[in-house]
Amino acid sequence: MTETVIDQLLARAAAAEEAHKWIEAVALYEVALVRSPDHVPAMLGAAAAARANGDHARAVVFLTRADRTAPGRADISSALGEALTATSRLPEAAVAFERARAAKPLDAGLAARLGAARLAAGDAAGAVSAFEAALRLDPAEPRALGGLGSALAAAGRPLAAIEAFRRVGEPRPRADRAAALLALGDMAGGFADLDALAGRPVWATRLQAWDGFPLDRPLLVWAGSDPLDLAAFAPALPLARSLVADLVLVVPKPFVRLASALAGVSRVVADNGDIGEVIDEAGAAASLVGLPHRLGLTAGSFASTGPLLAVEPMLADRWSARLDLGRGRPAVGLVWGSGIGLADFTPLAGIGDLRFIALERLPSAMLARSSSPSGWEVAGASVRIEHPGPDFEAGIDARVDCASLISRLDAVIAIEGMPLRLAGLLGRPGVALLPAVANWIWRIEGSKTPVYPSLSLLRQVPEGALAALLPEAIQRVRGMVRG
Repeated sequence: MTETVIDQLLARAAAAEEAHKWIEAVALYEVALVRSPDHVPAMLGAAAAARANGDHARAVVFLTRADRTAPGRADISSALGEALTATSRLPEAAVAFERARAAKPLDAGLAARLGAARLAAGDAAGAVSAFEAALRLDPAEPRALGGLGSALAAAGRPLAAIEAFRRVGEPRPRADRAAALLALGDMAGGFADLDALAGRPVWATRLQAWDGFPLDRPLLVWAGSDPLDLAAFAPALPLARSLVADLVLVVPKPFVRLASALAGVSRVVADNGDIGEVIDEAGAAASLVGLPHRLGLTAGSFASTGPLLAVEPMLADRWSARLDLGRGRPAVGLVWGSGIGLADFTPLAGIGDLRFIALERLPSAMLARSSSPSGWEVAGASVRIEHPGPDFEAGIDARVDCASLISRLDAVIAIEGMPLRLAGLLGRPGVALLPAVANWIWRIEGSKTPVYPSLSLLRQVPEGALAALLPEAIQRVRGMVRG
């Protein structure tokens, strides 16, 4: 087929694009590629039409082909990075943007796009480097100005992050800025941002926003869908309850039973239920994450003075009997993942003075029959890790089994997550295995947090493995159970 015919096909494809006939355009470009397999403009045209049609995965195929056919072209690598980002292939997107920047090292926009890709892929330090490079090339590069603060916050550099946010002069509340402020101890600023960011349910618009002053009618407090927030902001509930006639907590249905056992809560209702009667009785409403701001809490006052969660005695007795707890060796709950795998527990194999019990519901393929009291253990582990059984956490009420079991354990060793926070709410001893950049409730340094004072904190060192903290965690747990 002659070049003239190829040009005609490309012209027809362009006309189809003009008419928003994306599928027809892709088909015409493909016909051209059958006849001229190395025709890069046809590949780029097909990719653009596919992306316009929402088919980003197909665009990746065309752009990958173009990138291999004409390596070293920044426009192709950049377009591939955008398409990979749209398909959530974030590490690959960052690599594509790195190739684009290598081809055009003086392009500030490409450096900024690389920073955004690295940040989305979880490489916060790499994102900081790319954003800073972009700003050296162009101090006004908008994407770099907007992203540097977020990257610095994610990299565990909250002070530098706040300075970056201030330089931009962004007046809107931001979740990453809130996290940085809280990590630095600026509770007023951080809680104000979180309060402003909290979404307001339609039903809450019927009530006035609570101003933190005494209220002689019930206060409705709504929680979001993240149970970690429910655990993190629980210390504010008793303080709010002391100022109002009643405190009604509105939560997603799976957490009604657990939330009903939180201190300071008079009543709990599901957010998908009929709460019209409750609204009629209430005098004001507030978000759970907004309570600390409404109450004017500071680093000193946002602290737990005792257990904030109770468990159902019969349920606790059930799991205690199932695992034969309270007799013999101390029982330690384990939670792994996100940096710690089963293979990392090999050093624990020679420990005979402690029992280890998994605190997560696991798929049947990960469970094996055993001679342990419950009859179950985690399959494939180098150390015996007992498991409560397939019916653990199997009900519709989330985390009530886990909380009940933790209440009868001697201690826990856990990565960041709901079981760890449940141990903190219950006031149970334990060791938190924290990544180098942790959530604000764990602060940026120190071995204790006022939010969960019963927990001892171990922090991952830069470039170190989270699993390397396990030997020290075992030593701290031994001190807890012997004390």
